[in-house]
Amino acid sequence: MTTPVVGPDSRLRDPRRIDAGADPFAEALRAAIRAKGLSLERVQHKLRARGVAVSIAALSYWQSGRRRPERPDSLTAVRHLEEILDVGEGGLSSLLGPPRPRGKARPRSRVSGPEGWVGENDYATIAELLADVDTSTDQDLTRLSLRDQVELAMDGSTRRVRSRQVLRAERAGVDRVLLGYDTRLPGDPLPVIGTLRSCRLGRVSADPRNGLMVAELLLDRPLRRGERTAIEYELIHVAPHHPTFDNTHSRRFRHPVREYVLEVRYDSRCRPARCEQFTTGLTGGEPTDVRETPVDTWGYAYAVALDFGPGVVGLRWEWT
Repeated sequence: MTTPVVGPDSRLRDPRRIDAGADPFAEALRAAIRAKGLSLERVQHKLRARGVAVSIAALSYWQSGRRRPERPDSLTAVRHLEEILDVGEGGLSSLLGPPRPRGKARPRSRVSGPEGWVGENDYATIAELLADVDTSTDQDLTRLSLRDQVELAMDGSTRRVRSRQVLRAERAGVDRVLLGYDTRLPGDPLPVIGTLRSCRLGRVSADPRNGLMVAELLLDRPLRRGERTAIEYELIHVAPHHPTFDNTHSRRFRHPVREYVLEVRYDSRCRPARCEQFTTGLTGGEPTDVRETPVDTWGYAYAVALDFGPGVVGLRWEWT
C-alpha cells in the first residue's frame, strides 16, 4: 500500500486534504507516522516512555481505519501521539468525530453471529457476509489441532499460508467448515483459496473494500457424531503480495482449540532482528503471554498454544 507523504503540520489538520471516503483520522495518523519515519514498534516505545500503554495491534487498527480510539485511555494516547508526531494540538483528535455505533448483543440462536470474527467496529460488515453462508454447524465442531504455515517473501510480504485442521463433530450431519479472513488493511487484495484437501470450496462471501472474506469449506460427506476429520487449504497472495504492514501474523479463535502451531518462514535474505509470540483477547487490548521466540538457522519461527481460546495467537517481529 502506498501512503502520501505529508509535509507541513497544517496539512495533517485539514480534513479536506484527506481522500474522499477514507477515514480522516486513520489517513492522518498513517501519514504522520510515515512522515516521521517511525515503525509502529518505535511509536509504541515512545508512548510507553510517557507511561502510556498501547498495543501494536491497536496502533495497526487505528492507522488502517479498522478501529478508532474511543475509550478515555485511548484518547489520552492520541493526545500523546499528537506531540510525538508533531502534528499540533488537535491535529489527530479533531479528526475522530463522534463514536462509531457498536455491534448488537450476541444472538441466542445456534447460528454463529459476528462476534469474534473481526474487530468490534466491523460487526455490521461481517454480519452481512455471514448472512450469505451457512453458519448452522460452525459451533458443532471441536478444533482438536490447527497448524498455519506462513511463507514470507524477501520484502517481508506474505506469499502464502498453508493450513491444516483436525476437527471432531459434536453432532451428526456436520458437513462444512467456515473460513474467515481479515487482511487488517481495507482495500488490500484478498487471497485466492486453493490446494484444497479432503474438502471443496462452497460459497464465498467477500468485501474487498474492507478486506474481509468468509468461505465455506465443504466436507466430502456429513460426519457422524464424534467422527474426526482433517482438512487442508492454502491462501495464495498473488502479486502484489499482502503486506505485513504491522509485522505480525495471527489467528483468531472464536472457539477453543486443543493445539495450535503457527510457523513463519522468513526469506534467507530478510531475517528479523527480533521475534515474539503474543496472545490477546478477541477484542484486542494489550498483548499478554508475550515471549521471545528465536528464528532458527533455517529461517523459521514458531508460536505454540495449548488448550487456548477464545482469543488471538500470533507472532510479531522487528526488522534489522
